[in-house]
Amino acid sequence: MLDYTAIDFETANSYRGSPCSVGLVRVRDGQAVDERHWLIRPPEGAEWFDAWNIAIHGITADMVADAPRWKDILPYIVSFIGDDVVVAHNAGFDTGVIRYACALDGIEWPEMNFLCTLVMARRALALPTYRLPFVAESLGFLLDDHHDALADANAVVEIVARLAAKQGVADLEELAASVGVGVGRMGSGIYRGSTAASSSGRSFTPIEVNAEADPGGYLYGRVVVFTGTLMSMTRDIARQEFAKVGAIPQNDTTKRTNVLVVGDMNPAVLRPGSNLTGKARKVFELQDKGQKIEVMTEDDFLRCLDGNMLDGAEVLVNCSVAQPDAGSHSDTEVPSRLRGLPLTERASPLAAQPQVVRPPKPLRRIPVPTDQTCSIDGCGAVAAFKTRTKPTWCAGHIEDIQRKGGLRPLESFTHADDWQLTECRTCSVEAHYRFNYTLEKNGWGEPTCRACFWRSWAADSRRMQGEWADLTPVLYEEAKSFIEEQGFDYLGPLTAPSYRDDPHHTRCRRCGKVSAARLGDIGFGCTCQPRA
Repeated sequence: MLDYTAIDFETANSYRGSPCSVGLVRVRDGQAVDERHWLIRPPEGAEWFDAWNIAIHGITADMVADAPRWKDILPYIVSFIGDDVVVAHNAGFDTGVIRYACALDGIEWPEMNFLCTLVMARRALALPTYRLPFVAESLGFLLDDHHDALADANAVVEIVARLAAKQGVADLEELAASVGVGVGRMGSGIYRGSTAASSSGRSFTPIEVNAEADPGGYLYGRVVVFTGTLMSMTRDIARQEFAKVGAIPQNDTTKRTNVLVVGDMNPAVLRPGSNLTGKARKVFELQDKGQKIEVMTEDDFLRCLDGNMLDGAEVLVNCSVAQPDAGSHSDTEVPSRLRGLPLTERASPLAAQPQVVRPPKPLRRIPVPTDQTCSIDGCGAVAAFKTRTKPTWCAGHIEDIQRKGGLRPLESFTHADDWQLTECRTCSVEAHYRFNYTLEKNGWGEPTCRACFWRSWAADSRRMQGEWADLTPVLYEEAKSFIEEQGFDYLGPLTAPSYRDDPHHTRCRRCGKVSAARLGDIGFGCTCQPRA
């Protein structure tokens, strides 16, 4: 049955544990039967209201002056939820509001099972963005009052109903299972997110190598490791397919490894001296020591699964054959709904469902000359970029605006929407930013540099959590492995020690964009990545 409680929080400021409003909708058999909407006075220590948050939801400090504090309203929220699974759009945020607010007030987290419609939408729908209004519109209805907590909670109810109809299920757990998403769990010091079952390659089905596989098969008895994202299937499915033909999948490159399968990566970069994943780099080290390891593309891997032999199969790292152009890409990508199915369970052969992966859009364009002048009063200098209706600026005033945002440009300016490599004047971290992004952040009185912003945000968050703060360091190798799995080169941590919410320095292997971001944000991949 579709029985659950939908929830949505609005917050007073950038600290997650500053709830100022909550909307709750009880659902029975797919229908809303009861609802609640409360204004909340945030916990002491997080009760300021940022102008940005007020602009989003319209709630001010005066409006919640007589509202109950978080610690007083929480029992009513828990009572309304009862034993229901809680469903939210971006449940990581809404459950984070609960956990962080409880930490400020020094009270235990409530016991709660939860499910995320944002994660389910990512698995079930192919959209350019998965923000709540866009998901709603893609499913055939409009969200007119976004950021009203009760309106957003009701939108979650509608999304669940329409996803369930699309998947042909009538039960919440069946819906989650149909799109490969797990139910999250939080309790006293325990937190497990509602994530895709195969997220980051960490959730694997136990392997049983087929003892009756054809010993003459090309992959039989070989020890295989994957690197990069596979376009045709999830890594878990790939491991199972290898085991069916008698191969032995491994998680890491070792002295036993003799095959490395390269996912969404240009094979031309697989040569000594290039920026490589840790697994590919280990291959070079082992080859230098005399170990024979074959590196094959995903296309070759699929040919082997079809029972074909690789005639003179190229060992790409030896660079003994002509390499593809640097911009070439595999055409083996299939829709996400099929990537999680074994080949034998797919409705049609893999080869019948090719989808060309387009190369990433260049970060920068060639500047277009213009006879427009700078929009700053009294400045007659020629503008640096052309525009029809928006302001434009000369090169000198552009640098002034970037200086206000704390940036020093390392590349010439091309356009306000282009990515420009910059250096932070405060912390010296290099990263790409759009000029329009700097304009926006300047308007909020916020630094453009994400390294500075997230370092400060994480430190403030830990300070307000006090003894409840998670001070378990993120190990370098763990961060590196996770980041490389998402398609980035790891340039290093941006704090020492590095804790859970601290930023990391990355470069996208696909488009080359350098960024400073938290691990949770890195997990969504680069903006250049095609969305299945």
